[in-house]
Amino acid sequence: LTVLRLAARLIEERHGVHYTMDNIPYDEGHVGPDPEKDPRALFDMLGRGQVAGVFQVEGAGMRRLMLEMKPRRFDHIIAAISLYRPGPMENIPEYIRRMHAAIYEHEDIVEYHTPELKPILQDTYGILVYQEQIIRIAAELAGYEPGDADMIRKAVSKKKKDLMDQHRKKFTRGAMDRGFTRDVCDAIWKDIEFFARYGFNKSHASDYAKVTGQTAFLKAHYPVEYMTALLSVERHNTDKIRRYFAEAKSLNIAIAPPDVNRSRIDFAIEDSPNGSTIRFGLGAIKNAGEGAIQLILDERQANGPFASLQDLCERVDLRRVGKRALEYMIKARALLEWGTTAQLLDGLERIISYSGRENEAAASGQMSLFGGEMGAKAGVQVE
Repeated sequence: LTVLRLAARLIEERHGVHYTMDNIPYDEGHVGPDPEKDPRALFDMLGRGQVAGVFQVEGAGMRRLMLEMKPRRFDHIIAAISLYRPGPMENIPEYIRRMHAAIYEHEDIVEYHTPELKPILQDTYGILVYQEQIIRIAAELAGYEPGDADMIRKAVSKKKKDLMDQHRKKFTRGAMDRGFTRDVCDAIWKDIEFFARYGFNKSHASDYAKVTGQTAFLKAHYPVEYMTALLSVERHNTDKIRRYFAEAKSLNIAIAPPDVNRSRIDFAIEDSPNGSTIRFGLGAIKNAGEGAIQLILDERQANGPFASLQDLCERVDLRRVGKRALEYMIKARALLEWGTTAQLLDGLERIISYSGRENEAAASGQMSLFGGEMGAKAGVQVE
């Protein structure tokens, strides 16, 4: 949700389009604040396996499922989230086979134990997936009250054999009273007994799937803003940063290294005639510490970019920034315009020492009558 909010803010700043959790499309036919952004693009992207940073589906297993399934509607995502668990997973190949037949071949190959199951199971191509489906089957085919019908799921999930036997008899009796044969009752009960162990709550899965669709929509239509938000939120997670760098590269989005004069705390977008680049955030530099970095950023915001390494030393007391933070900023190439990494690391002690002397002198008011500092400046250089 934080990624969505940050991405929406960047989109509004750059494109003037206001997205919220209430208006980001997540299904075909939904229209967002920009009618030209087609929600079908999110399903195309999921089908290509470009799932890094997309809620619920960025793991290797779910990526493989998206590649095989190639979802085309919101209810396909709901089903994928519900089926990808021990037990129901064994029905994924059959779900995909039936789904593809219906969508791409316009052929209904689903066989139901009885036609009365079709209105209940047709959304999942005849496969029992959701707790709500179990409740409907018990209520509509065997005469259960909805509240009592959910007791079947509870009995099976808790492996209460005596209670399961009671419900089997009650279900069979109620269904046969409505004209169903014992064979049909036994077949339906077998499905119920298996899926009640794992049955997922559809309303719960739908909430998750909505966020899946919305994150996919923003990534599909606003990849630079979305990846920038994602990198900023995950900036302390090195493994995810590497993964999202690779994803940005696959989306032809350039990542620029950190720069003491250009970077912010978070990752940021820089535009040029050649396109948009994501600038590495100083806050993502390992072991640098945001407090130390903020000292530099506050000075830069107040008085402009640093003209040189000497200018940085004189305007910011680098003793307060700290040797460790400076070391990792240098290793991350944030000061590269003023020397190579090896040169800057070799001169690190001298840099901090010079900065300390200059800031002590300024603090104690060691100025000449005409406003200049007393004594000649030796300056700071790296070799």
